[in-house]
Amino acid sequence: MRMAKAPDLSPTSGFDNAKLYVWIKGLESKVNNLLREVDVLKNDFITRANKLNRDFKTLNDDLVELGHQQQKMDQKMVLIIKELKQTAGAEEVMTLKKYVEFWNPLTFVTQRDLERAVESKLELSKMSATQAAEKSAVKKI
Repeated sequence: MRMAKAPDLSPTSGFDNAKLYVWIKGLESKVNNLLREVDVLKNDFITRANKLNRDFKTLNDDLVELGHQQQKMDQKMVLIIKELKQTAGAEEVMTLKKYVEFWNPLTFVTQRDLERAVESKLELSKMSATQAAEKSAVKKI
C-alpha cells in the first residue's frame, strides 16, 4: 500500500506556523463547542430517559392496581351472580303470590286469640251446662 503524500507545509507553500496555529486553535474551539453541545444533548437525553422511566413505572403501577381492582370486581360479580341464582325467579314469586292470596294470612288468628276463643267457648259451655242443670233441677222440684 502506498501512503498518501503529506502536503508540503513549508513556508513557501503559503502556510506559516502562525497561520497554522490560528487555524488549529479555531478547529479546537469548534470541537470544544461541539463537545459541549454533545454533553448538553447527552444530559438532556439522560434526563428525558429518566423521566420516561419514571412515567413508565408509574403507568405500570397504575396498570397493576387496575388489574387488582378488576380482579376484586370480578370476584364480587361472581358472588352476586351466585346469590342471584339462589333467589326466587319471577315465576316462583308469582306462584308464592297466588298462594298468599289464596290463604289470605290477614284472616289468620294468633295462638293467643285462639286460646282466648277456646276459653270463652269453654266458659260458655260450662255456663250452659250449669244453667241446664239448674233448669232440670228446677223441673224436678
